[in-house]
Amino acid sequence: MDGTVADRRLNILAVLSLFVVGCGHTPTVQLTGEQSRVSLPADGSIAITNVMLVDVASGARETAVTVVTKAGLIADIGRGISIPREMVRVDGAGKFLIPGLWDMHSHHQGELLGPEIVASGPILDDAPPEFPFRRRVTSAEEAREAVRDLKARGVDFIKVHDHTPREAYFAIAEEAPRLGLPFAGHVPIKVTVEEAADSGIKSIEHLANFRVFTECSPEGAYSAVRCQPRFDKLAAKGIWQTPTMAFFRALPEVFSGQPLPHAEYASDALLKLTRKNAEASQLDEQALLSIRNLSKASLAAIHDLHSRGSRFLAGSDGLVPGFGLQDELQLMTDAGFSPLQAIQTATINAAKFLGREKTQGTIEVGKRADFVLLEADPLTDISNLRRIAAVLVRGRLLSRPEINRIISAHRRTLPNS
Repeated sequence: MDGTVADRRLNILAVLSLFVVGCGHTPTVQLTGEQSRVSLPADGSIAITNVMLVDVASGARETAVTVVTKAGLIADIGRGISIPREMVRVDGAGKFLIPGLWDMHSHHQGELLGPEIVASGPILDDAPPEFPFRRRVTSAEEAREAVRDLKARGVDFIKVHDHTPREAYFAIAEEAPRLGLPFAGHVPIKVTVEEAADSGIKSIEHLANFRVFTECSPEGAYSAVRCQPRFDKLAAKGIWQTPTMAFFRALPEVFSGQPLPHAEYASDALLKLTRKNAEASQLDEQALLSIRNLSKASLAAIHDLHSRGSRFLAGSDGLVPGFGLQDELQLMTDAGFSPLQAIQTATINAAKFLGREKTQGTIEVGKRADFVLLEADPLTDISNLRRIAAVLVRGRLLSRPEINRIISAHRRTLPNS
């Protein structure tokens, strides 16, 4: 039910274009009301002043901080910083600054100043012909050849799926690390979750279509006691989990004819992919009811996986980018994560997963200037992530009025709306 050429890993809330306002010799962005464009200094330097800085590693908050960016990087953080008159200033009084958010499982490409994408290339499996975005492998040798070819083409990792043949899967598990590529994705139908963990898979998507907890709950209801040995093994092996809860909550309703959540902001390509998935799935009402029930049960399983030491990433899969990620983080708290722990799945955890802790994931000097400026504290209520005052991507600024204009320009009228 999912697949794409540029599959996932993107910094979703760092988007689009530059927007600031000038005032005398010291440009200052007041993040309310209408504004007009002005030129930035040549080095793109910006100072966010008097802001509450949120440390997503510890949960600490530092008040009345100034964060200075230059050439897309964080140049200085502190109080009493001398700010040149020509530098653009953003008034952060009463606002909260967090790192840019990463959607760790999505199916979209950016244009111009858009999301940064870490891409897998085509899925390696032997799915039916109507499944898109595949490179079909039927043997170990074909799998090894495909990995070598994708490495030469510059992919960032290898993705496996439900229909990856067992022999091909284990060949990928050997060849990809040999070439310096991680591999991740679904646990193939003919491979057990334990075998996948032992093989070195880096992350498991969708709780392996719920198999992570259903296979250790043979009575039909989730059993924390029976699943504990499996959960401990997954944690010990360092396997990341990307549960995509919001996607599976939406899937039965969409496949029953309801619109995709936030469909008014969906691209034509996403709506087409959703229609094709619904047509190809051929899920009957009993199957859709099963997905609904398993989605509810997954909250307890996710809580227990997390408490046993598994690390989590936030991904929206086939939902509308940005909106779907916010829905996913809300569900993280429904599964028992604190707001801080939920935010970590889309910030510092993502950076650790990708080996980018030194350059991204937290707000520190020398790291990339990817921020979200919020109107209220996200550590007290995760829904405050939706109260966006501004976004910075690689040091470029979008204020709320410009965000509103962009959203309005892309909003479509849905049938029967």
